[in-house]
Amino acid sequence: MEYICNVDAESSRMPRSMHEHQHITEIVLVYDGAGIFMIDGKRYTAKTGDLIFYNSKSIHDEFGGNGSELYTYCIGLSNLRLDKLPPGKIIAPELSPILSCSDDYPIILDLFRSIERESRLPQGAETAAFLSFALITKICQLIKSHSSPKEEPKASPATMAREYIDRHYKENIKLADIAKSVHANTYYISHLFRSEIGLSPMKYVILRRMGEAQNLLINTQLTITEIATRVGYNNSNYFQNAFKSATGITPGDYRSTWTK
Repeated sequence: MEYICNVDAESSRMPRSMHEHQHITEIVLVYDGAGIFMIDGKRYTAKTGDLIFYNSKSIHDEFGGNGSELYTYCIGLSNLRLDKLPPGKIIAPELSPILSCSDDYPIILDLFRSIERESRLPQGAETAAFLSFALITKICQLIKSHSSPKEEPKASPATMAREYIDRHYKENIKLADIAKSVHANTYYISHLFRSEIGLSPMKYVILRRMGEAQNLLINTQLTITEIATRVGYNNSNYFQNAFKSATGITPGDYRSTWTK
């Protein structure tokens, strides 16, 4: 177990933009409220009693609200290996990443709470690790008995454009570059992308950059100027304005909030 977080409504209103984890698998439990989550280009709704699974390298935003107060637990697991699944996967790619706990909700909620409690104790790491194993075992049983296939998005220019952005968002790409990558004009790809993904192509570029910037702010000691360059901005001031517009706070304040 790498970490466990108890995210209250105030923190959930601080957007965590599109991002991915190379070696960490996350399991989120909604224990109050509801929200809208984007996972690998598809929007899902999750409510109290639902689990949300983020396989490693899955591109997601975490707390897309729908007007409801949202409270969640999130546990991060590094280098997860489960039988019959690729490394870093908690759920098979053909299954929906949203799953109701159903009658097992009280047990799963208690496991999350116990892991959080033990992880805060000076000598609690070993107990927290055993409890994490119990949680994973219980969730795997639940997936096996209650999971459902997800609706696979049809291959379309919008899907291909999203994949192009995911590969090149750190570069100085423009709408014309995105349209050219799928052999379409800018008007058509903008309209189709918004219809299928829910936002414009360039807005998606910004969210991918902001998500990576948030990762770097939390997990590295890089300066804000260095982070700006790494996520595709040559001008640090422009990056800071874009970050504040996307998240509501400056990069410096974001780092202070999440690393204190």
